[in-house]
Amino acid sequence: MAYIKKENSPNQSQRLSKAVNSCYNDKIQFVILMGSFLKNRVIAGVLIGAFITMLVTIFLAFDLFNGLHQTFSNSLYEINNPSQEIVIIAIDDKSTQPAPEGLGRFSQWSRENFTKLLGILKTEKPIVIGFDLIFHTPTTMVPREKLLVLQAELQTGKPKTTEEKLEIFENFLNSYRSSIDNPIDKEFANALQEFDNIVLAASVSNNGEIIQPLPDFSQNASLGIVNSFLDENGILRASIPKYQDYDDFGIAAAKKYLAQAGASAPGVPLPKRVAVDLNLPLENDQFLVNFFGDPYSFEMIPFVNVLKKKFDPETFKNKIVLIGMTSAKEIHDEFLTPRSNTTPMPGVEFRANEIQTILEEKFLEVQGKLSIIITVLILGAALSVIFNYLGIIFSLVIALASLALYYFSAHFFYSRGLILNMVYPFIAIVLSYIGSYVYRYFIADKNKRELKNAFGHYVSEKLVEQIAKNPEMVKLGGEKRPVTVLFSDIKDSTAISEKTEISAWVGQMNEYFTVMEEIIKRFGGTVDKYEGDAIMCFWNAPISQENHQKLAYGAALEMSVALVRLHEKWRAECRPLLEFRIGINSGEAIVGNFGSKTRFDYTATGDTVNAASRLESSVNKTYGTKIAIANPPTDLLTKASAQQSCEFLLREIDTVIVPGKTSALVIYELMGVASGRFHDLMTAYSSGLAAYRSKDFAGAIEYFKVFGESDPPSKVMLERCLKLLAGEKIAQVDENMIFHIIGK
Repeated sequence: MAYIKKENSPNQSQRLSKAVNSCYNDKIQFVILMGSFLKNRVIAGVLIGAFITMLVTIFLAFDLFNGLHQTFSNSLYEINNPSQEIVIIAIDDKSTQPAPEGLGRFSQWSRENFTKLLGILKTEKPIVIGFDLIFHTPTTMVPREKLLVLQAELQTGKPKTTEEKLEIFENFLNSYRSSIDNPIDKEFANALQEFDNIVLAASVSNNGEIIQPLPDFSQNASLGIVNSFLDENGILRASIPKYQDYDDFGIAAAKKYLAQAGASAPGVPLPKRVAVDLNLPLENDQFLVNFFGDPYSFEMIPFVNVLKKKFDPETFKNKIVLIGMTSAKEIHDEFLTPRSNTTPMPGVEFRANEIQTILEEKFLEVQGKLSIIITVLILGAALSVIFNYLGIIFSLVIALASLALYYFSAHFFYSRGLILNMVYPFIAIVLSYIGSYVYRYFIADKNKRELKNAFGHYVSEKLVEQIAKNPEMVKLGGEKRPVTVLFSDIKDSTAISEKTEISAWVGQMNEYFTVMEEIIKRFGGTVDKYEGDAIMCFWNAPISQENHQKLAYGAALEMSVALVRLHEKWRAECRPLLEFRIGINSGEAIVGNFGSKTRFDYTATGDTVNAASRLESSVNKTYGTKIAIANPPTDLLTKASAQQSCEFLLREIDTVIVPGKTSALVIYELMGVASGRFHDLMTAYSSGLAAYRSKDFAGAIEYFKVFGESDPPSKVMLERCLKLLAGEKIAQVDENMIFHIIGK
């Protein structure tokens, strides 16, 4: 079987080409649409916030920065007031001193000390007595006091024979040798059984077994686990409420208090929750403990002082009494907590804080992950939108204020039992600032930055900012629009420069240009270029200016005033005095970027520009004027003809055709701001010009000769009229290529 390749028909090729072009156009439209979409600052801010939220969600999924959060959250724990209903009997440094000041080393203490303590507390009637000590081993030593009693008994002489004395001694040793019938432990066990409000400590061994007190001790007592569980930073901030069938020590003490308070202590305020099941809020199966002070804030009374009854009456009455180790000489039962990053807190005081947290219901909860994500989304999106509209400095102020506000808000919520996350919202604020800055730099403000770079050398900073804020006012590609163009050039600059040392001439010219450029920009002009000693500038581009002609006139007059001030300075410095000529013309011109792909300038071109150049050079040279203008605003001419006051004084000089143009141009001299000192000159010249145009040369001569010696235009016109009156032929095109229109 033969296969024949089928060629595409012309219609098929056209359809294929259209499909490809359509696909390409769709892609272009999509890119344009996305560019426009991303330039919407609100949408961009929301997207930045969403990106930050996604990033934080990933961090949360892996529990990143959790340790950092715990470290920063320590600053939230404020100092409250330790409860006056909790008293600690402290086995402190004083109590473990040698007798008689103390009771000796704790490792050598007899349980008789605790028996005596219970005897004292029995009369004081506390609601709960909690031993943060584990009595899990029997006594294996003979107290020194008992040995002294035995010695005294043997020395009384009642046992007469040695055999009798040995029998008494043997019986004594046997009584203490037994781990079950040890009289000291029996006395302590009997003392414990007289109370129904005792909480004894138990612990969990490394292999998970419960280490309990001796059975005789715990017959009538509740047990509580005293193991401490540190976080990853080594800080003790929480307890595990239950291990197997045993409550945590603090929770067991709180339950005992709630059970005993109503029945055994009438008159004591009963907390809201008296049920055995406390229903505590848990975080990862842990109970967060609130803290009510720095280490050693709770009332602590040395153990030895209690035995010696050196305490105020009713110190322990109707209170929770905790007995535990505060001395670190032998046992280090102390931990760093959120309230004690440098000074460890005794374990028994941690239990006191735990009990107070439960009884006063000042529970703490950690902000949930969903709540964190929502907070980050709101912060990220809202701040990104705000930052997208503000400058860097204001954005930085807002960012710092947001950080401070969130920190104080965290303290506010902590006082109401909620620990806000202390890392991710701060990350969101910082990333919002950075993300907004990156977005504005590469997307939102890219065009503005390009405009600033493009126009920074041409116009004043004020106009640059206005252009940056309203980029739609500028068409960088070029446009035709009405402008006012100003050319200025220094008179006889070549001759002066040849007589001046080069560095001095360059320095003087730079000073001159700096002063003139500042004036042009101050009046809203765009400095186009410098050509040798000439300046070209224009108005009404790149942004529209309704009064662009008057701005140009004001700039020209101010330049004249500034030149006078420079003369004073140069005269003192023995430098040559420079004079300039200015030509100003108004009309339509093409404005835009002209040049190659690698080098271009924003400039104006066209007949209006050429005419302004001729006004500066040819017209000023011909008529001896300093500031020659053409096409002034109609309102100025109307006011001048009606002899009304106006902002600028304009004198009509002549009607000529400048080089490069075929149409006549009425030229004026800008003489200054309106004042009366030029009134006679203006009247005489105006009358002479009218006579000249009507070919009454004799009459014109009479007017022009009034100021013919002091006014250059009057002198020029006087000489011309004298020649015409004498019948002489004059060249209509002078040496400056000005075509004169004689008469009407």
